[in-house]
Amino acid sequence: MRSRLRPIAAALLTAAAAVGALSACDLGPMKKSEDDATVSRKISAIRIDGDSGAITLHGKPGTTGAELHRTVRYRDDRPDGPTYRVENGVLVLGGCGEDCSVEYEATVPAGIPVSGETSSGSIDLTGVGATHVKSSSGAIELTDTAGPVDVESTSGSVTGHDLGTGPVKAKATSGALNLTLASPQDVEAETSSGSLTVTAPGGPYRVAADTDSGSRNISVPQSSSAPHHLDLKTSSGALKVRNG
Repeated sequence: MRSRLRPIAAALLTAAAAVGALSACDLGPMKKSEDDATVSRKISAIRIDGDSGAITLHGKPGTTGAELHRTVRYRDDRPDGPTYRVENGVLVLGGCGEDCSVEYEATVPAGIPVSGETSSGSIDLTGVGATHVKSSSGAIELTDTAGPVDVESTSGSVTGHDLGTGPVKAKATSGALNLTLASPQDVEAETSSGSLTVTAPGGPYRVAADTDSGSRNISVPQSSSAPHHLDLKTSSGALKVRNG
């Protein structure tokens, strides 16, 4: 009888452990809270300093402060207080801790410099100035920027529309790169896994384009004495440079 009970007891213990593990992992759905805020103080720059959550910024001429819309997702209690602050004129868009993410959509002064990074979440910037941002997991999209651009996405695409005066430096470890320039400027772009496309006006350019595995199509005017250079590389993916 004892030998029969041992397998049964072992099976019951295994089942109990499995139920316990499932209970520990079942933390329930995330809750959501949304709010709006006005930053009336004059801001001169923006710094992204959040762990998780999408960032969307729209530059608006004639404004000096910011209008913020927040979406906070959390597991237990709603985080208290604001997740943003102003430090010496810099608007800092922060996070909200563990089991919590905060998304920002904001209207900000046109041409304002933006810097910083997020661990998980997309970054979408329109009408801002000098840009130096990074997303460890999420796409980056820039539109109508003015000034130098330095962006990197470890996992996600990088897209630029009407990039202004430059220079532009862009990197995507895993994702496509697609850059459209508003004026002739220097570009350094690299993707490890994904296609790379640059649309550049005018010319000529000094072009250095290399792909380890993929097609290569260069259709812009080239000259070794051109004032601007395009340094492009993809380890695995098609590479295209065209006029536009």
